Amino acid sequence: MLDKRYQVFISTSGSEMQPERIVLAQTLVGMGFFSWGLEQRTPLSTAFARRQIDDCDYVVLLVGSQYGEQSVSGVGYMHLEYIYAVTKQKPIIVFMHEDPASRDESLHDQKPELREKFLEFRKLLQQEVDQIFTYRSLRDLEMAVRFNMSQMLERYPVSGWVRPQNTQALHDQIDQLKAKIEQLETEVGKREVDPFLSLPKVSMNELFSFEYRMHAYQDGNFKELKIQKKLTWAQLLSILGSMFVNPTPEEYFSKCINDYLNETGLADARMEMPRAHAVARAQINIRALHSIKLQMRQNDWIVPSGRDDRQRMLWQLTLKGQKLLESNLLDNDRVFQFKSAF
Repeated sequence: MLDKRYQVFISTSGSEMQPERIVLAQTLVGMGFFSWGLEQRTPLSTAFARRQIDDCDYVVLLVGSQYGEQSVSGVGYMHLEYIYAVTKQKPIIVFMHEDPASRDESLHDQKPELREKFLEFRKLLQQEVDQIFTYRSLRDLEMAVRFNMSQMLERYPVSGWVRPQNTQALHDQIDQLKAKIEQLETEVGKREVDPFLSLPKVSMNELFSFEYRMHAYQDGNFKELKIQKKLTWAQLLSILGSMFVNPTPEEYFSKCINDYLNETGLADARMEMPRAHAVARAQINIRALHSIKLQMRQNDWIVPSGRDDRQRMLWQLTLKGQKLLESNLLDNDRVFQFKSAF
C-alpha cells in the first residue's frame, strides 16, 4: 500500500474554537494528515486562505456556536471559505456541535444579528453538505474525527502526497488504470447506441430554458435563489466557444457557464431582491448542462477530441463552430466577455 499523506484545510469561526481546533489538528496529525488553516482573519488574509484551499485535499468546517468575524461584505470569513471550497469542488466534512445553545454564554455571538446569521449558516450546512457529524465534548469530537476522516478517504479518494520512493508504484497503478479504461471504453463503444441519433438540431435563435441556483447578498444577509433563465443557442455558443478553441477538459463546460452566471446574475437576483449588491456560487442545473453538451455536439459545433495525460475527456470547437464564432451571425446575440470571480 502506498504511503500517502493528505492536506486538510480547517475553517472555524475564530479563537473561541481554539480547544476544538487543537483536538482536531492533533488527531489529524496522528492519522497522517497535514492540517492548515487561519485562526486570525483579515481582508488581507483571504487570498492566502484561498491558496491553501486550492492546494488542499479536504476541507473541514468546525462549527460551534458563533458565526464569527465578518468580512467587509457582511459575510463571515468561515462562510466565505465554505463558499470558495464549494466552487472548487473540494470534499467537505463538517463537525458541528450538537446543541450550540448549551455552550457557555461567552462562546456565543453577542449581537442578535450575528446569532441569527449563525443559525442560518448552520441550517445551510445541514441542507447542502452530505458529510456532517455532531459532537458534544472534546472526546466526542476526537472519536468522530478518527472514524469519519478514514471514511472520507474511501468516499472521496484523492491523489494526496506520496513519498518520492513510492512514485514508481503509483505510476504502475496509473498505467494499469489507463489500460483498464481503454478496455472498458472499447467494450462500451461496441454496445452503446448513439444517443445523438434521436436528438434534433436547433437553430441559432432558438431559446433554451434552464434553471440555475445562486446566493444573492443584500443588507449583509444572503439568500439562495432558483432562477429560470433563457438564452439563445447563439448566446450559448458565444459563451462557450472561445473556451474550447483548443482541446479543453470537459469540466470547463460548467466552469465557463457558472462564471458567466456569476458575472451576469446580479440583474436576475434583483428581480427578486431589488437591493442585492452581489451574487456568488452560481451553479447551472446538471441536467441542463448535459443537454447543452449533447445539443452542441449534435449541431456539430463541438466534439470530443481525446483525453489528456490525466485521462480527462477533452472537447474542441469544430471548424463549423469556429466559423460561426468568427462570423457576424452571433452579433445580435453576442454575449459580452467576462472575468472569472475567482
